[in-house]
Amino acid sequence: MLMSPEAEALWADMWTERLKRSSFDLASEREAAEGAGDVLPHPVGVSYRVEAVAGLNVLFAEPERISDPEAVIMWIHGGAFTLMSAHTHRHFAGHLAAEMGSVIALPEYSLAPENPFPTALNELTNVCGVLAQAEPDRPVILIGDSAGGALAVGVQMRLRELGAPQPALTALLCPWLDLTLTNDSISDNAELDAVLDATTLSANVELYLNEMPSDHPLASPIHGDLEGLGPVYLQAAEHDVLVDDAVMFARKARLCGVDVEIEIAAEVPHCYQFFAGVIPEADMAISRLAATIRARIASC
Repeated sequence: MLMSPEAEALWADMWTERLKRSSFDLASEREAAEGAGDVLPHPVGVSYRVEAVAGLNVLFAEPERISDPEAVIMWIHGGAFTLMSAHTHRHFAGHLAAEMGSVIALPEYSLAPENPFPTALNELTNVCGVLAQAEPDRPVILIGDSAGGALAVGVQMRLRELGAPQPALTALLCPWLDLTLTNDSISDNAELDAVLDATTLSANVELYLNEMPSDHPLASPIHGDLEGLGPVYLQAAEHDVLVDDAVMFARKARLCGVDVEIEIAAEVPHCYQFFAGVIPEADMAISRLAATIRARIASC
């Protein structure tokens, strides 16, 4: 499929902004990231409320008409473990909520470097457990984009350790699953990815891990034991510097007996899905995500 005119214009604008940056500055990146949450379009008919769950604020994206309340859906936002928030991702989850007619929970987990690994993972495991216990008859769906993908798989691993049921589905959108930064796509796609670069990745690994090894299995799930994890659905992007993370994770997960499905969207960069409501490629990805979740819920 040819790139849409909307996507072509967006990536050109993002390349222009990227070329202006000479280094990674956390304060500047945080300010820019929060601003993105204010300008991206929100779906019609979705409201947002915040409640405390397991000691964290959780933002709930709630459509006017709830037509499919058959699952507990928790979305773990991305942002390289140091950036972004439930606020920046409320439109993202809101589009899925509108598409499905379901409530989506977005935990406001602690960010590094103020709260390094494994703080966020511990918090999210607790929130997932409380949400699941509140609706014991409903399947749990986990969603994680970018760094949220590593956290989502980390939650799966922690649940396995605890002997708790696995999510009915874990959906990973352009996930960052290998913090060693050794995959070929980081260099191969350096001139193709308008969103993410190796300098940003490297800086955030240091901030997040706080001298822990980069191949720690709960931080870099691709280096962990995947046996016994629940079903995983991956949406990857051809031009993403992290596309190899998704491909290699899918390959290893299958070898470990995990039910895995992976899609690779052509000619789009890292986390293109974030631009739902702006480019048709993202809207179609949200529709495929919704369809996959519905099918999984129906099979439970």
